Amino acid sequence: MIQTKEEILTSALPYIQRYEGTTFVIKYGGAAMMDELLKESFAKDATLLKKIGINVVIVHGGGNEVTELSTKLGMESRFVGGQRYTDEATLKTVVMTLAGSVNKEIVALINRAGGSAVGICGIDNTLITAKKFAPKGYDLGLVGQVEKVNAEWLNTLIASGVMPVIAPIGVAENGEIYNINADLAASAIAQALGAEKLFFLTDTEGVLVDGELVPTLTNTRSQQLMKENIINGGMIPKVNAAFDALANGVKKVHLINGAAKHSLLLEIFTHEGVGTQIIREEKVFGNPAIISTTHSKEEKRKYDLLDLTVMSKQDVEDLMHLTDVLKHSDAKPLTGKHVTLLFQKPSLRTRVSFEVGVSQLGGTSLYLSNEGIGLGERESVADVARVLSSYSDCIVARLFDHNILLALAEHSSVPVINALTDRSHPCQILADLYTIRQHGKLTPGLKIAFVGDGNNVAHSWLEMAAIYPMHLAIAAPAGYHPDPAILAYATESGISTIEILDDPRIAADSADVIYTDVWTSMGQESEQAARTQVFKAYQVNRKLLTLAHPNALVMHCLPAHRGEEITSDAMDSAHSVVFDQAENRLHVQKAILTTLLADGGAGIGNANAFDGLHASTTMRPVPQLYEQEQETIYHS
Repeated sequence: MIQTKEEILTSALPYIQRYEGTTFVIKYGGAAMMDELLKESFAKDATLLKKIGINVVIVHGGGNEVTELSTKLGMESRFVGGQRYTDEATLKTVVMTLAGSVNKEIVALINRAGGSAVGICGIDNTLITAKKFAPKGYDLGLVGQVEKVNAEWLNTLIASGVMPVIAPIGVAENGEIYNINADLAASAIAQALGAEKLFFLTDTEGVLVDGELVPTLTNTRSQQLMKENIINGGMIPKVNAAFDALANGVKKVHLINGAAKHSLLLEIFTHEGVGTQIIREEKVFGNPAIISTTHSKEEKRKYDLLDLTVMSKQDVEDLMHLTDVLKHSDAKPLTGKHVTLLFQKPSLRTRVSFEVGVSQLGGTSLYLSNEGIGLGERESVADVARVLSSYSDCIVARLFDHNILLALAEHSSVPVINALTDRSHPCQILADLYTIRQHGKLTPGLKIAFVGDGNNVAHSWLEMAAIYPMHLAIAAPAGYHPDPAILAYATESGISTIEILDDPRIAADSADVIYTDVWTSMGQESEQAARTQVFKAYQVNRKLLTLAHPNALVMHCLPAHRGEEITSDAMDSAHSVVFDQAENRLHVQKAILTTLLADGGAGIGNANAFDGLHASTTMRPVPQLYEQEQETIYHS
């Protein structure tokens, strides 16, 4: 389908919003530096990125120009171990060419395109401190490796609004000047700046296997391809530099074809992407298990979302970013996938949001109530898990007993998602955090006042407080405080300030968010009269809101019992984002489903390009969706 200009611009919007204020480091070289039209195209693309709020740092090569000048001067090129040897005479041509003519030409092109660039090299203000580089014991002469980058000065330049254009030349503490591989210099600079992205402009589409583009590359896969000599020559230092960058704070690395016009923009702002993205190899949502299906001897890894303890801050951010993309995408990454919803508890938002979400992602779903299944009574949990796994690609379970959820996951060969148990409600809190972010409140140290029962929702907020830095104040009557084990887990993380209080007024003081839930949950109906009496002082109302921050958000996970835990004047006030929370259940759950189920089939193959697909240690809320050998993950 051919997109209109309006559709193209609209589809780019979530990426523009996501990357505003972040830093991209671009290694510029190869054919893109040789053709006049490509030079102008690159300068315009870099200028556009800067104009929409992205900090751009360019590190350039220029080996062809160095060779050309050396030839004109009658100098012979010498190679050691397949790498160019740099003697004093060659170094002079390197400095003359890279820090001189090449650097200034790039600056002039960007300034002519409407940008504001400044040309520097690693010698300037000791930008790059280097030492002699001798790989595998080879003496390459005056070739250096980066020891330190003067990131403070570089950030000062960026903050002044200019685009640094850097020639990869370094200086040792004794004043010795070194020629540095541009790929390695770009990687080191990206690490020092904590760059969101690092781009290598190459002369191919990316990493190719039998002529086919590898859209996503993990370290395990790259090592295999190197052993097979598929990744070889000049691609090896690029790939090694990429993984070094990922291991030291850079979010994602891209190899793209600099010989194709606007490839940089297409890789960043389209769902499909045009090159190879290089990602960290990490797990997904949680409790990874190796399972064997009854239909195949081939083992595979499956992941579950049972609670938030398996997530890292990076995982959560990745999921938020993927949610941004899916809200504005009509991609169908779940085409051919089926999801079973197994609900012991009745539901409005959870059921509808999952069913609609699966449908919007191109999959199918089936709702099963407990009356038809008799989970643990008519049939054992293990047997139900095995049967549903043979029919479905995912089980979404809304249960009373959390232990039943754990048993379901243990015996299931497909991902299991916790849609609520009496212990936790991870999907709700992920949607709530996304809502807080949507309203500009998600900053480290935000204060959330949870007022009411220390229930499953409060437990999941405690788990989130072990992930994201915040001040979480839970006000609940004595006897209704959160589970001590979950509180201990959150407190021991040391990431957040956590208070368990009896007075809701202290919790609400200067809070950025006032959050509440029903006083009597499903299954507690016999306690309603007693709970209504105990919780009377824990109502969220106009009076309590006066103690909070003037722009505080009012949140409720619904259903609400107006006049009990919350008054209508609070729930319907300008502070309320209650119905934003409800809507965001749909969007966030779509991101969760995509993370766990998308696998490079028809859906992803045709709409391949969601971001936020790399996480950290135990799981990866978006990246976990595939196995190491799978190569089709979302781009951008």
